[in-house]
Amino acid sequence: MRGQPFTATCRQLADLVRPSVADLHAHTTASDGDYTPSQIVALAKQKRLSAVAISDHDTLAGVPDAIEAGRSLGVRVVPAVEVSTELDGREFHLLAYHVPLDSPLINRWFAEVCERRRERFDCFVAELAKDAIAFEPWRIEQIKARSVSLGRRHVAGLLMNSGLSKTRFEAFRSYILPLKDRVPKSHLTPIAETFAKLNAVGAVASLAHPSEGIDRETIGRLKRLGLQALEVNFPASTKSRTVELLKFAQEFDLAVTGGSDCHGPEPASRTVGTFGISAAEFDALNRLVGPSG
Repeated sequence: MRGQPFTATCRQLADLVRPSVADLHAHTTASDGDYTPSQIVALAKQKRLSAVAISDHDTLAGVPDAIEAGRSLGVRVVPAVEVSTELDGREFHLLAYHVPLDSPLINRWFAEVCERRRERFDCFVAELAKDAIAFEPWRIEQIKARSVSLGRRHVAGLLMNSGLSKTRFEAFRSYILPLKDRVPKSHLTPIAETFAKLNAVGAVASLAHPSEGIDRETIGRLKRLGLQALEVNFPASTKSRTVELLKFAQEFDLAVTGGSDCHGPEPASRTVGTFGISAAEFDALNRLVGPSG
């Protein structure tokens, strides 16, 4: 019947198989992406998207250039960020949309997080040195100069540039993942604090790429803490998981988001526009934007 949960879920599933109009998850050279902000916008235009979100890790540094490119190309750029958070020792990523670029609260917060990210990068380098894996100083500085927000992908790039790994997958498997207990996750912000700051500036918070381990109980708890949306269409999600996430979104009255999580030209299955949401879903998300603090 019309208006029933199953009917609504089927309607949302039908939307997902239609061409997306908005890719709300893309990374640039401001964090760990390979494309510049203007290149992401150009790719969105090429894919005939009406909107794209620049959602770098813990920084808004790539948004102004993207907005400028969007104006000239006729693509709406959503100022966004992927925030690394933690709850009870567990890591969660939140996609925050419509984050104001001129907020002292937000800019001070992300500056502090990015500094901790740089310290964490240095910690990776130091731990690798303990394992007799040393890098030429100029290579380290070259990597650090490229991005405001450093992450593990930059460590992988350093390993590749030094000839120690042929691919990022190899770099992660052989060098980075074995260090997970030796390098602290000092860049994570407590999730309740994150929700409070985002709410204070009117941004909309969505849970990024919910893994299979994130169940109904967890989503309900995050909703009570301040979650407003759920990413349901993304590369790692199966059809059955997307159906499940859509049901959770309906049950907890959450908007839905989706995106490619693009970091560069490879893999081709995660380039700009391969995942996203419909015009109706995009409009519903935008209606949640609150007053700026």
